[in-house]
This record gives sequence, C-alpha cells and structure tokens, in this order.
Amino acid sequence: MGLHFPETRLRELAQKMSALAREAGFEDLDNYLFQLMAAPLSQEQLKALSGALTIGETYFLRDPKSYRVLERQVLPALIDARRRGGKTLKIWSAGCATGEEPYSIAIILSRLLQDLPDWKITLLGTDINEEALERAQRGVYGKWSFRNAPEWLMEYFTPLGEGQFEVAPRIRQMVHFSQMNLAADAGNALTGGVDIIFCRNVMLYFHAELIEKTVARFHAALKQGGWLFVGPTEVDHQKLRGFNCHYFDGALLLRKGEPRRKTPQVAAPAVAPQAPVAGAVPAGASPAGHPPSSGASLLQADQRPESVALARAAYHAGEYHEAARLALSAPHLPESLALAARCYANLGRYQEAREQCEKALLLERLDVRTHYLLSMILEQLGDDAGAEASLKRALYLDHDYLLAYFALGNLCRKRGEFRDAAQSFANALRLLQRHDPAEVLPEAEGITAGMLTQLIKGMIAGLNRR
Repeated sequence: MGLHFPETRLRELAQKMSALAREAGFEDLDNYLFQLMAAPLSQEQLKALSGALTIGETYFLRDPKSYRVLERQVLPALIDARRRGGKTLKIWSAGCATGEEPYSIAIILSRLLQDLPDWKITLLGTDINEEALERAQRGVYGKWSFRNAPEWLMEYFTPLGEGQFEVAPRIRQMVHFSQMNLAADAGNALTGGVDIIFCRNVMLYFHAELIEKTVARFHAALKQGGWLFVGPTEVDHQKLRGFNCHYFDGALLLRKGEPRRKTPQVAAPAVAPQAPVAGAVPAGASPAGHPPSSGASLLQADQRPESVALARAAYHAGEYHEAARLALSAPHLPESLALAARCYANLGRYQEAREQCEKALLLERLDVRTHYLLSMILEQLGDDAGAEASLKRALYLDHDYLLAYFALGNLCRKRGEFRDAAQSFANALRLLQRHDPAEVLPEAEGITAGMLTQLIKGMIAGLNRR
C-alpha cells in the first residue's frame, strides 16, 4: 500500500496490527505477521489492512484556504475558458476517504455554475479503503463531519434525525467513487485528462520514492495547465519536474507544464523543520527549524531584501551554508537572524546558532518561536537549565504553545522529574484534542496530531511504569 511507518510510529503500528491479529484468531502477533508475509495478500486481507492502517476520517471543507483558492481563482478561470471551448470539467479526489472532499468540490461547482445541467462534469473520488468508500457512496454523515463548516453548507443536506444528514441527490449524482491503490494501480480512463487533482494529507504516509512516483503519475494524468492540490509539507518542490509551484495565502498548488521559476511569485511559506518533531530530536541530530519571527513576517514580500527570499530557497534546498550567508546580509531583520540560527543548528554549529538566536530576540523579544528554537539549541549545548527557561518564556507568551509543552515534558523526563514531565505531556494532549488526528501540525513537518498523540501516550505509559 506504500504506507511508511517511521520509528516514531512503530508503537502505533504494533497496536493496530495486534488488534487485527486478534480479529483473525491469532494470539501471537508474530505468527499473524508471518502468515501475512508468507504469500500474496488476499483481497480480504488487503481490505482489513487498509481499513486499519489508513486514516479514513475527514470533514467537509477541510483546509478552507485550498477551497477558497479553488472557488475564487482556479475554477473561475477554468470555467471561463471552457465556456468558449466545450463545457467539460474533470476533477479527481485521490485518497478521498469517506467522501467529504469530492462532495465539497461538487457543492462549490454547483454554486459557481448556474447552468450546471449544460456541463459534462466528471468528479471522481478514489481510495484504497473499501469501508470508507462504502460510507462515501451512502452519502450520510454525522455532525462531526461538519465541524468548522459554514452555515450555508447545510443547504445541501437533508436531516435524517439522530444527528445524521444526507447529501442532496443533485450533489450525490455528480460524484463517482472507485477503489484505487495509489501505490500499485495503474489507473484507468477516468484518471486521465484531468483538469484538477486533490491529493491532500495522503502522501504524508508514503516513503520518498513512492511520493516521487505518485507525483509523476499525477503529472501524466493532468492536462496541460492542470492543477494539483497537495499539502504544504507533502512534497519537496525543489525536486519537482514538470510542475511550477504557486502559493496562495497558505495553500500550495502545483501547475503542470509551466516553466520553473527559481523563486515563487509570492513570499514562500514558513520554513518547516528538518526533524519530525522539535523537542524529540535524537542525540546528535540538529534541532528543528521554525517559521520566521512574527514582527518581521508582517512585511510584504516586496518589502524584504531579495536575499531573504534567496536564503529561504537555499534553506529549502538543504544548502545551509549559502542560506546562512544570504540571511546574514539582512541582519536588521529578526526573521533573517532566526533563519541563520536554524542553518547553523542544522550544520551542528550550535554556538553560532545560539548567537544568532539571541540577536534575533534582541530585535523581537516577544517572538515565541525564536524562544522555542533557542531552547532546542541550548539543550544541544548541554544547557538544560537555559533550555527550560526559554521554554517557559515561550509558554508565558503563548499558553497554548503545544510543542513547547511537549519539549518541556521531554526535558523533565530526561532529568528524572517524572511528575513534572507527566503534567507537561498532559497539557500537550489537552491541546492536541483541538486538532483533527489527520491534521499535520504547524512547525512539525509530516507529523500529524494523531501521531504526536500516540507518541505522548507511549511516553506517559513509560512514566507510569517507573
């Protein structure tokens, strides 16, 4: 299925596989795993595995920024062009889970097209999880699928009672669902000649080779000038071929067939960390990077020196020496100094990283993320007391800074202060409840709220055994 479980998720994988083993009548997990690996998987086994290991939970209009760009920029231009050359549209929602995404797209189309019956629209939703697709085809959803949804959305649903709502028939008939394994299936006629592909929060769970293969497949499926919607941390845009990156107010879109630019048209998004979760960096690893300081980020793209954009691009490409050099050409900007600090930290030059971090804080003392970054650097330098002080300053400035609680818990655990560690972890878990389990946490590239929740619960269990 192409799913990749890094070491931080092995406990989660073991829990899920143990449950499947019990359902299959095995008391011993190893025996169950040996049976699975002894022969090609049956359809029944694949169905059980995909149901247990994929995250099939989503909700309507999830990630409003992407839908806003779709409704206000991408679709209007496409619709205008097609009115002059045949009223056809083809859209693919890859990894659609229980169907909320393709139905959301169908609703947006119905709002934009007053002459909808005159159009030939192909709207395909695919997923590997059969049970999720069965729910999608039924088109019946509970209240949880409408969290954060605008009031007008309910105009497209019929109440069934007991908190259940059914998609209006005119919306349901716009969407076709089909099972597909992105890691193995070659596709079909429905996945060729596509205008728009949505594949968000799916490739987060793929290994790098499969991400590259999947993106290449999407490229082949798209028409010239077609759009691919992905999560901001799912692909390395420096390695893309045949796509040009566009950033629209936090939404990342890839467009087929345009010449690549060295830098984006608008300001690049906040720099994501190298390590999965800042605060959980293994010994000898570099601390994670973080977005620029809040004060400097208020500047518009054209007000910053060009070197700042170039420094960010170099950082994304892993060219930390060059990124630090470019960042330090604008020492009056706290975001540049913070970026230089991240570069030096990733190079293992922690003392220089500390110096640049402290200079950034002299210019912007209230920047929570820079305090947090300094704590990670100080911990690498062996100054646990300084790291704790920086974390507490970050939490004083932002009482809901999730990763700071997690890092503080790790620090207390390392020092044997298990009660304080448990309290910090509990605070992190409380804040994680505000996030969808499948949501990728800001400032933690690739790590979802569900992953971090499982990691913290495992740490708490370890504390309880002491």
